Amino acid sequence: MEGVIERDVPEHIWGDVADDFVTEFSRKMLASLKRRDQRARGEWYISGLLSVPGRKSMRALAAVAGYGAAEQSLHHFISDSSWCWGPVRQALARHLDRVLLPQAWVLNSMAIPKAGEHSVGVEESFRTELGRVVNSQQAYGVWLASEDMSAPVNWGLVLPPDWLDNEERRKRAKIPDDVSAATPESCAVAAVAEMSGPEWGLRRRPAVLDARELDAVALIEEFNRRGIPFVMRVGGSTRLVGFDASLPGRGERLLQAQQLIEWAKRYSRPVGWVDPDYSITRSILVSGTRVTLPAVRRPGAVPPQERPLTLVGGWSGAKGKPAELWLSNLVEVPPVALLRLGRLTRRVAKDFSEVSAKVGMRDFEGRSYAGWHRHATLCSVAHTISVLSTARRQGFDKSQELSA
Repeated sequence: MEGVIERDVPEHIWGDVADDFVTEFSRKMLASLKRRDQRARGEWYISGLLSVPGRKSMRALAAVAGYGAAEQSLHHFISDSSWCWGPVRQALARHLDRVLLPQAWVLNSMAIPKAGEHSVGVEESFRTELGRVVNSQQAYGVWLASEDMSAPVNWGLVLPPDWLDNEERRKRAKIPDDVSAATPESCAVAAVAEMSGPEWGLRRRPAVLDARELDAVALIEEFNRRGIPFVMRVGGSTRLVGFDASLPGRGERLLQAQQLIEWAKRYSRPVGWVDPDYSITRSILVSGTRVTLPAVRRPGAVPPQERPLTLVGGWSGAKGKPAELWLSNLVEVPPVALLRLGRLTRRVAKDFSEVSAKVGMRDFEGRSYAGWHRHATLCSVAHTISVLSTARRQGFDKSQELSA
């Protein structure tokens, strides 16, 4: 049984993040935890994520508490405690939905290298993010994102069949009985679909992701089945059905996305673009064309002819191949607007590298399923504290509401 902690969270400063903001925001996000000692440990944990330099080991985080039993206490709080991470994520998402005014929910893949074979979900495979075959976990975070900032609010951990079908591994990692096998594609979509439920209380935004290393058709079928708007980056070899009025009948032709957008490029012209990475206006070429998927290849899939899509390409110059290709079911949205939504993946990648990685998102040392989710949740709170603190210092328009 967890012992009662009788001390307040120690005061720390991480960079320019003030102690009072850390404490106030943490307490609001952890209000759903019913026990006082659990809330105190949560505040300690978040404070440690923000103040401990380097790798966020449990021992290093426990040093924030300043006494010998803290390491075991924090380990129990994360891996074996009874508190639910769902309400914490919902509180975080509702706060960010109000103060950040996100333009999209960005799905971001995260590979977590591991040395051993006992961390839940770990397997050896090629990870694009790391550029090599590695023993790792794979997770998907859903980020609320605008062009100014972004923060993760929900997580899905990919569990390979070797983990779910092996009773010994499943028991050791304490994987709940209702968790079943899922592909990376269904894991990613499920994390977004969960946020669409009434208990989250969020305004639905388009799901944006880079799907070049995933099964785009499987993703589209999952998004359409759940009624979720999406904008996804695809590779040039993705096969799609386009329309050409010069062809007989319905004018359909099956081509690669690269070929279809090159054909549509003839009817496009350059537009002005403010690149958020450089804060400069540059002229780019944006093209869009109506497409559908080729013949359905999976039982039960929604017929593609009933679900029109828009293929959008963007060029940095008038010649050569497009720099990027985006596919969306938001067929009435202008191509330039879809391209701007797609660029939010760059915002998230930047914030992950500069903030999430530094507050220990990849550093969980435990082996349990619940422990991983609790750690990811508290790292999300720490990330949010960091980006909101930065926004307050820089005079963000809604600075008076950031900690409200």
